[in-house]
Amino acid sequence: MNIWIVTTGSSDVKLKTDDNWGTLFKKVRNQLYDRPFKPTQPPNPDCDEPFVVPARAMGMVYGSQLTDEYYQDLHFPLLDAFSAKLLEKGKTNPDKIILIMTDQEAVFDEEDRRVEKSPYWQDTCTLKPIFEQYFKKRFPQVQSIDYLALKPKSKDEGLDSWNKALFLVQQALSSLDLDKSANFYVSHQAGTPAISSAVQFETLAKFAKKVKFLVSNEYEPDLAKKGDFIESSTYLQGMQVQEAKALLSRYDYLGVERILKPYWKDSSDPLLLEIRDLLAMAVQWNFAKFEDFGKARGDVANERLNQWWWTGYEAAYLGVIRLRQGNTVEALFHSFRAVEGSIKEWALDKYKLQIKYSNPNQPSTAYIHDVNLPQNLRPWFNANKNEQYNSVGLFGKSLFTLLEKSDQNKWNQDSHIKVVAANTIDERNFIFHSLRGLQEKDVFKAWNTDSREQWEARVLGCLNFVSPQSFVSLKSASLMAKVHDELVDALARYELQT
Repeated sequence: MNIWIVTTGSSDVKLKTDDNWGTLFKKVRNQLYDRPFKPTQPPNPDCDEPFVVPARAMGMVYGSQLTDEYYQDLHFPLLDAFSAKLLEKGKTNPDKIILIMTDQEAVFDEEDRRVEKSPYWQDTCTLKPIFEQYFKKRFPQVQSIDYLALKPKSKDEGLDSWNKALFLVQQALSSLDLDKSANFYVSHQAGTPAISSAVQFETLAKFAKKVKFLVSNEYEPDLAKKGDFIESSTYLQGMQVQEAKALLSRYDYLGVERILKPYWKDSSDPLLLEIRDLLAMAVQWNFAKFEDFGKARGDVANERLNQWWWTGYEAAYLGVIRLRQGNTVEALFHSFRAVEGSIKEWALDKYKLQIKYSNPNQPSTAYIHDVNLPQNLRPWFNANKNEQYNSVGLFGKSLFTLLEKSDQNKWNQDSHIKVVAANTIDERNFIFHSLRGLQEKDVFKAWNTDSREQWEARVLGCLNFVSPQSFVSLKSASLMAKVHDELVDALARYELQT
């Protein structure tokens, strides 16, 4: 089954001659709000250049008095081109036609209608009798024709608004029971740009690869004689790139991968393969698989991978991204995990001789044992040790106090790390054992801060204390931030070539 969906606009019906206009106009002039509509031609026209009249006026004058004789006055530049293409080989003859018209009767009051250039007069609803005659002559075998009118209820729902036009188009098309296995030919050029975009979007969303766009150029005589088909993939790809860009702006790397994967599946395009590889890294990072992410990054990350502290900064930046996404629970989790995990990595690096994985029930938990223990740690060890096993587990508050006692003077001079040890641990435990909702302000409060900027600065200060590094922001410390920027650039370049 072939279904042709076509929009309509003010230039769809023109006059070959104005000989009969005056006679027909006089009979309905009292319905035209005293507007002296006159057929016009472009300046310096060719002798056969058609005359133009606003669509609603054309329908009111000709549509209401249509005879075979008067029908001969009419010219259909776009419809003729589309019809010629559909009828060219017979295989694309439409079985069903859906014509989308406009009717802004409820939008413009009597005062508006007295203005000849009002959008009210661009409406195509009054052309229905003319279109009926046209389709009857050109497509006598068509099984059914649906005439849909887009009827905004107020100026706020104007047909120049993309969102409002999309809603009206969705509403109109959803009123029909359409066979999704049919072949859809869509002519969207007529009407406002918002209507055109809405019809493209909605038909692609509903019917995807079953859609072909039928287009023409009424301003180029050689091209206007016959329309041309454009595969939906060209349109669909452009729309999907836009969707991918929107998802990327929200750091939804898995979503971007889902959209673009079909395009690189059998492609050798270097740019697509670059995007594929960058997204694979980003997805790994998004799942906090930082080691896999770093290895995939290659030479750029080799030096960083040899440092025990690098994953702490990645975890912290993941917390930043989660907060931007509105995921407060994961933002708190990753930010605290970044600091606590970094302290553990610091301890594993600094106290190699004292550390053993000595608990068979917790084989991945590190414990400090009384082996060549530095004297300054003796009080800490005695206060925290398990009497039975004579060891201290590297987790919880004992981990933070180990960091403190290892360099008490440095600890005393740093406000960031002291706040985390004194406040954030308890807040974290309270929040994670509660089922109440977590607001953004609760994340800041847990770190004794009042804003995103203060929160990020506190997390960064803690990591720089532990490492010790001197990064100026969590973004500059993260390898992923550069990968994201490269993805944005690569997708922008890909958009230009599609």
